[in-house]
Amino acid sequence: MLSRKLPGISAVAGTIAVSLWTWMPVAWSGPPSPADDTAQYAPIQSISQDFGSKSVRGYFVQRAGACLVTLMVSERSDPDKSLPPSATRVRLVLSPGQIAGLDSEEGRSLNLTCSNGATRLFVDVGETDRLVELQAHALQKVADD
Repeated sequence: MLSRKLPGISAVAGTIAVSLWTWMPVAWSGPPSPADDTAQYAPIQSISQDFGSKSVRGYFVQRAGACLVTLMVSERSDPDKSLPPSATRVRLVLSPGQIAGLDSEEGRSLNLTCSNGATRLFVDVGETDRLVELQAHALQKVADD
């Protein structure tokens, strides 16, 4: 009896999942961005981004309504070649709406933005000038409020 109901239950569950999936980008959309690419991360989700000759790996956790971000910044390297210089650990505390930027010498950057409620970390990748402008705009908005 249950085996006859399983296809119907699976179809309903699949429909609900697809409906939620199409709705989620609207619900979790971040700040408008002039970036080339934007990713969003949940607490303790692995962050992995490359920008210019640099590579960033890390995570964030939510503490006291803020995003505590831990990143390892290193040179991008070919695994078949000798090891690159040692990585640098960066620790940041971002309040909701705050943006931190990391720039490479090739004109590529990352902006890290803590979401409202510190439930998400948005990572924008793009040209340095455009991301610096986004960061300045956010600062001006805070000053106006």
